[in-house]
Amino acid sequence: MLRQISIKKDVFIGLSGLLTDKYGLLSYDFPEAELDVPVLRTKIYSTDLTGIFCVGNSNGLLVPDVIENNEEKKIKDFCKKNDINFGKISTDLNALGNLIACNDKHVLISELIPKKNLTDIKDVLGVDCSFGSVGGHTEVGSCLVVTNKGFLAHPDAEDNLEGIREIFGIDGKAGSVNLGFPYVRSGIVANSKNVFVGGETTGIEMNVISDALKVD
Repeated sequence: MLRQISIKKDVFIGLSGLLTDKYGLLSYDFPEAELDVPVLRTKIYSTDLTGIFCVGNSNGLLVPDVIENNEEKKIKDFCKKNDINFGKISTDLNALGNLIACNDKHVLISELIPKKNLTDIKDVLGVDCSFGSVGGHTEVGSCLVVTNKGFLAHPDAEDNLEGIREIFGIDGKAGSVNLGFPYVRSGIVANSKNVFVGGETTGIEMNVISDALKVD
């Protein structure tokens, strides 16, 4: 399913949610949708920027240590109920969703994240990890939307797609969202079966996204 949405007229919907093939974390304002995975509605750091502050795959979920105690308890309970690893990491860079891209095969970590966090990231997400960039950009989580079926990368990564294919074990394309915005994660929330894109995404962009993420 490919669906165009906005959140209170905001087209940068990727800031407000995370979907994996096992679960989802969405802000309270994210539109209702029929999904085939359990979903938790929550704030992180007392904000609706759920997609910025967390990152995860089917194995686990990572949050920064700025998370509020009540939020942490709610998310940990959700993870325990659904057999999901939960981890909290300490770093000066709290926007984990902007700095880490992953699926169920691999984790690509921004070189801005300290190497000391590698063990915790690998233990929680449960797959091999590597440090790198996307098209010369260190914000790998912002520049890459990855599912278990495909990926969409920042336009500057056009010449580096083969390397991304090898890392994640899937095919993909370079593209944009919301009238040419290159930081694609900001405008997309996706898993293998469901893809939501920002409301200003053009028909041409949606065709590329559909091909890249293998939307049925």
